[in-house]
Amino acid sequence: MDYTTLTTRAECDAATAEVAFELRTFTARDTVADVSGERADRNQASTTTDLAKVDTKIANAQAMIAAPGISADARQEATDELAALHVQRTRLTKRQRQAGGLPRFLALVDAEQVAAQVATLTTVQQGIATHRATLSS
Repeated sequence: MDYTTLTTRAECDAATAEVAFELRTFTARDTVADVSGERADRNQASTTTDLAKVDTKIANAQAMIAAPGISADARQEATDELAALHVQRTRLTKRQRQAGGLPRFLALVDAEQVAAQVATLTTVQQGIATHRATLSS
């Protein structure tokens, strides 16, 4: 950075204030990204657990349908339940897919951009302070 364009301490102070504000903005974005990432991880774990439960219920319903001597009413009820469980499984699988892959990757890219911006702004703040010290009152 060329800090020589700041020719007075007042300009340095104004630049420091602006950079500090930008730094606060990116720090807040970083915090929000961390919370969003944590939420996504928790949702992913919850979805995985829910999928395992649904898979168990599907296996039970399939076993009920395949059981010899089951009444027509019980078979129909198990078939209806199986259909509903497949819909639930599809919904959970879609949720799991949306929480990973490309959306997750793009969130990581955004986090990397924020981290780089915070590092840049911190370096600029230090540069302004060093340049300010070279200026006469």
